[in-house]
Amino acid sequence: MPAGTPQKALFGGEVIVPGGSETFNSPGTFSVPCGVEIISLTGKGGSGNPGNSGNPSPGSPGTSNGGGGGAGAGSRYQSPFGFPNSSYVSSGGVGGAGGYGSPGGSNTQTGSPGTSGNPGGQGTAGTAGNPGTASTGISKTFPGGNAGNGGAAATSGTGGGGGGGGSPAQDYPTGRGGGGNPGGGQGVAATGTNGNADGGGGGAGVCNPGTPGAWPPEGPSTSRLGGNPGGGRGGNLHYCNGNAGTAASAQRAGGGGGGGSQNGGSGGSPAHSSGGGGGGRGNTATGAGGGNPGNAANPSSFPNVSVTPGASYPISVGSPGGQVVISWNPQ
Repeated sequence: MPAGTPQKALFGGEVIVPGGSETFNSPGTFSVPCGVEIISLTGKGGSGNPGNSGNPSPGSPGTSNGGGGGAGAGSRYQSPFGFPNSSYVSSGGVGGAGGYGSPGGSNTQTGSPGTSGNPGGQGTAGTAGNPGTASTGISKTFPGGNAGNGGAAATSGTGGGGGGGGSPAQDYPTGRGGGGNPGGGQGVAATGTNGNADGGGGGAGVCNPGTPGAWPPEGPSTSRLGGNPGGGRGGNLHYCNGNAGTAASAQRAGGGGGGGSQNGGSGGSPAHSSGGGGGGRGNTATGAGGGNPGNAANPSSFPNVSVTPGASYPISVGSPGGQVVISWNPQ
């Protein structure tokens, strides 16, 4: 081989450049070998970025309100001689308000139920991430991966159910004010005779349920209690009229049910109407979802790309996960 001949093999008077390749996993410069005029590129951009987490419900966790307590029922004179009975002359106690003012029931002849608590605020979904950074080189672009979607929003907590209204004496033995869901204590069942009636159920606390109403009106020390923390206590019987249930003292707690009433008259036995049920507990919001991961980029190829022998070309590689591979056949 004559002096000064390039490092190439001579075949039939033609110069042959061996094939080869160069891989870029980070930015760099591609220097075209002497004699190489046609190359191929295969590559991909960086992976997409994950989406952002969803947002919680506004305010403190669990911003729903507890339900109001149901009202106790009124009573009428109940004659043992079959005379008409139409006058309700004793009043049941009104239901206690649930957390943040969910109204309790009013003391009509049949006690009205308490109002369910308001739900909490709804969160918002997270925003999507950014797509991956593209890789580039020799006037070719390799797109990055798709961005991850944002996380799901937190759902609002549902309000506690209102306590059921008390039932008049004639609805015994099954009539009673049911406890609001979840956790409200039920009122004592109505009875047509002197017996276990009158007490309103305790409102649900933030953590523990309320206890049922009880007879005698004062009941044991554990009756009519609101759950802890914050549940209102159920009302009791005061002479012939029911006392009001106590309002809740915590936002998610339920109000106490109103006490039922008693009535009787000459020749008649006392008729006891049932107490109202305690209000239910407001529910907490569900947590927000995390963002979804970004996607890896799909590779793409560009064959038969012309280059200038001996020239230098900057190569940009997207991160993370990008790559550019340059290859050439013998020429």
